[in-house]
Amino acid sequence: MAPKDEPQGMQSEAALLEAFGSLPTISGAWLRASGNQQDIPLTLTVQSVQRNVSANAQRKFLTTFSLPREYGGQPLQPTFPVELKDVLLLSVSPSGSRTLVVRGGGDKASALLEVWGGGRLLRELSVPTTLHGAVYNDGWFAAGAAWSPDEQRVAYVAEAPADVQTPLWGNSASANEDKISGGDADGNRSGAVGDDGQEIGADGSDKKGKADEGAQPKTWRGVGTFQEDWGELNTGKRRPALFVLDTTSWHVVGVQGLPPGATAGQPVWTPSGDALVCVVWPHTAPNFPALPQRLGIVYCFNRPCALYAVAAPGTSAERAGDSDEVCEAVRLTKHSQLQSAFAPRFVPGGDQLVFLSQHAACVSGVHNGTTSVHSLPWRQNGAAGAAEAEAREVLAVVASPQGDGFPGLYTVGLLPQPIVGGRLVTHTQWRDVGAIVAVDVDGASPPGRLTPQDGNSWSLLDCQAGWLVAVCSSPSSPPALHLARLPEGTLEGPLQWTAVTASDSIDFDPAVCAALADIQVDTLQLRPEEGTPGGAVPFEAVVIRPASAQGPCPGIVLPHGGPHSAYVRSYMLPTAFLPALGYAIIAPNFRGSTGYGEDCIQALPGHAGSADVADCMAALHAAVDRGWVDPERVAIVGGSHGGFLAGHLAGQHPGSFRAAVLRNPVLDLSVMIHLSDIPDWCYIEAWGCQEGQKRMAARPSAEDLERFRAVSPIAHAHAVKAAMLFMLGAKDRRVPLTDAQLYVRALAARGDAPEARTIVFPEDTHALDRPQTEFEQWINVAAWLKTHLAKN
Repeated sequence: MAPKDEPQGMQSEAALLEAFGSLPTISGAWLRASGNQQDIPLTLTVQSVQRNVSANAQRKFLTTFSLPREYGGQPLQPTFPVELKDVLLLSVSPSGSRTLVVRGGGDKASALLEVWGGGRLLRELSVPTTLHGAVYNDGWFAAGAAWSPDEQRVAYVAEAPADVQTPLWGNSASANEDKISGGDADGNRSGAVGDDGQEIGADGSDKKGKADEGAQPKTWRGVGTFQEDWGELNTGKRRPALFVLDTTSWHVVGVQGLPPGATAGQPVWTPSGDALVCVVWPHTAPNFPALPQRLGIVYCFNRPCALYAVAAPGTSAERAGDSDEVCEAVRLTKHSQLQSAFAPRFVPGGDQLVFLSQHAACVSGVHNGTTSVHSLPWRQNGAAGAAEAEAREVLAVVASPQGDGFPGLYTVGLLPQPIVGGRLVTHTQWRDVGAIVAVDVDGASPPGRLTPQDGNSWSLLDCQAGWLVAVCSSPSSPPALHLARLPEGTLEGPLQWTAVTASDSIDFDPAVCAALADIQVDTLQLRPEEGTPGGAVPFEAVVIRPASAQGPCPGIVLPHGGPHSAYVRSYMLPTAFLPALGYAIIAPNFRGSTGYGEDCIQALPGHAGSADVADCMAALHAAVDRGWVDPERVAIVGGSHGGFLAGHLAGQHPGSFRAAVLRNPVLDLSVMIHLSDIPDWCYIEAWGCQEGQKRMAARPSAEDLERFRAVSPIAHAHAVKAAMLFMLGAKDRRVPLTDAQLYVRALAARGDAPEARTIVFPEDTHALDRPQTEFEQWINVAAWLKTHLAKN
């Protein structure tokens, strides 16, 4: 008998989901201005990403536009799209004259480095695995690469080479090991890469062919001693380290002199070009001394880090005097009380080093807090002078904003050249939207908002010669490219933004166009109900619904994860697809969310499972009271902490929900504490910041375990009535699937167990974001809601 298709009867929904999934997004842009002559056009190169669902991959491609300097929005003819096949990193030099392209190296090499310039490939280099491992371009340890001021060298981040390895085993390997010394089981060798693509030994000799002296026995190496990594999305990866490619010698050399027991990343060159400033993360967190392991770092900005200056390889500053001893890196923030310093950038002219800090998160223990901005003086004595100075605060943390005023900075990255005319330009979250702001580096004036308050969300892509390139979107508008000029004088309100349109653009699928045109978005201003824990901090909820609906719609409460993140009014596939099926989405930015000041963030720790639950229910009631949502047909859909809230809402308010979808949910902290790469999260959110840090331990006490279980959804599993759909990633290290599996067993053990279904994606991690996984998730969500929210 042939297996039954499941879900069934979803052909029209699947066609609509495929149409939404075919829309590309804009992931990067590079603007280049050759001189200041008005008759020379600007060159804009755009990187786009489109799902390749059949290959279960993302397709990246480039298009280029030539823009007149007085561009008025007229359609432009783009170049033919060029696909970036197997490209891991793309870095354009500041002048635009050179480009570094990094591709995977295959079995015999860790990476292929391509340097382009003058309309041709200048050199392709194969980096052996003994020099370094895979190149990092994860957006945190590294976001692209850093070109030296003369554009002759480029610094990047890659896995450090292995410190130890087992001997070769098999077929009398020990007798032959000296013939292939310095290599691994695949015959790879260490050293720099020469100008002919061959490896160069430490003495400058060509090492080609040393391992090829006759036939060799078949050998293998063992796995060796376990090495800790940085957790989720970094499983099996060695620590990040710095490397420099010199395009005059075509050598790749590792940067030496950095502190042991730590990771280095985010390199930038000093103005003189003889040193690098980088970020260093210790492998054990100083703010959590009771936890000896290396903690997960993805989305965890409470991991302490500091700025260091280190001599660039091959410079006179690299060696101490006439000796061969390498100079140690200089800690630049040693006289500062800051526990966090990252995203270093030099101002034009090179007399200041500006950087960001998540000191507030490191001190409180939450995984994401309000960002502050700081600077260090950088004078002729460079690192030595900066190391003796105390960092100056450029932009402070905002505790509680006034009305719709500036709520503080919520960004963890900067553009390569973000400072124009004494102003740091970046994007941030401003309540429920993304906005672009300008921060006065001298701190003389408050941040200015450069984007309009029109309900759209903005993200900055590039800043070059006073021009800004950004992408703008909303729940009903897919990402669109915009251009603006930053004035030299005083800022007076938002800039004049012009949409960049292509002359060969093709309309979206008609069903997609009709669905997007029918989306209505509203933001509800809410206050916690009296008596709920967490204080009286106001919060918001975004409601996305079909405007043409006749009467109340079936509703979906969609709490965000984190919990210290937020839902912003930008385009996302699920929040476009589900309203197209007739559902109204309620997305609460409950207490604990970012974008509303540090007091809002700090209102949740110690009250998780109560304050956030109360806020979600208040948002649902407000949507019902306005006639937007049918209270008899409501579901909850959430992932991670959103899944935590889905479990709580289904258990604490069983009469309010008919269905729930939980994506890699947190369901039992007493289980998660033993399995997750972020055990600190359990202590902080369950006990609160101060008590959580006081109690933090490698082995939780019986009282801790009791508390963890009491604040978890598992404590209310006996009351759940909603049909429960679980979606789990088998390779999730943040909330390993055992957590949810034990909860499912607890449900099934009940005599009156509700309907439950579990889907496990064997190759997925916490985000469940592979293209085929994304499609299968949302088509199953649609089928689950279609079944369980149908009219009686």
